[in-house]
Amino acid sequence: MPQIDAHLAELARSRGVFILAPSLPVANSNGDMQNQARFHSPSGKSAVQSKLVLTPFDREIWHLSPACSQTLFDTPFGKIGVAICYDVEFPLQVRTLAEAGARLILCPSCTDTEAGYWRVRIGAMARALENQCVVVQSPTVGNVDWTNALDINRGAAGIFAPPDMAISANGVLALGEMDKAQWISCTVDLARLEDIRQRGEVRTFNDWPKQMVGMVNLVELG
Repeated sequence: MPQIDAHLAELARSRGVFILAPSLPVANSNGDMQNQARFHSPSGKSAVQSKLVLTPFDREIWHLSPACSQTLFDTPFGKIGVAICYDVEFPLQVRTLAEAGARLILCPSCTDTEAGYWRVRIGAMARALENQCVVVQSPTVGNVDWTNALDINRGAAGIFAPPDMAISANGVLALGEMDKAQWISCTVDLARLEDIRQRGEVRTFNDWPKQMVGMVNLVELG
């Protein structure tokens, strides 16, 4: 890990960019292993987000422990949240980040089936819709024969926004090719998201509290 961190920190510094590293099992201060992603800035500062909800593989094969807090990364171009893979499939976690000010959610992922990729992608697009924010999915792709943990990798990188004619009709700002290692890029004006929240075709972020939570009436139709 020190070598990986040093390499990515130098890339962030020399290129003048922010880099979210791929997540890896790392021991926390208590000695528990967590799936942790480190966010590097050009200034040399960095901070981490660990995975909150564990898959059966995480628990049974890697024996990981879940994180119990979320990190909001404050950058010169806005606040950023991280939802590692499975985490983006849970609305309340991303909602917490959005309510704290995140307009951009980064989702590094690793899935070994097409179904797994689509679960994460559908989650990413749903979170963009609900919170009227931008979600970036960055999956591992290709096959690796030297480790069982990453032997098969399926997916395509994507940058997703709330479907609104002011920004994107289908919610897809950029999309890579399935199972192809490549770069995708897109310029996004995060300030426009606030305008969509206030004056967009729908106002899902502001209307979140209006969801009905209450009694369910059972009606017999047999």
